[in-house]
Amino acid sequence: MTRITTSTLLFTTLLSTTLAGCNGAFVGNLIVLGMTVGIFYGTLTLGRSTEARSSATRSTNDGKNG
Repeated sequence: MTRITTSTLLFTTLLSTTLAGCNGAFVGNLIVLGMTVGIFYGTLTLGRSTEARSSATRSTNDGKNG
């Protein structure tokens, strides 16, 4: 069995405490980033109907078929 030195024990304790303290901030930033992407996507699709999407697809394909 190996002997754990005091410096190793101190380092692992400080490292785990630091990572646990940053965990909430990291998750919070991911949640805000997800909300930002959702708002951006919602803004892009606001007011569009399926007819507008299909006509846009048809207009871009018209030049390729001719």
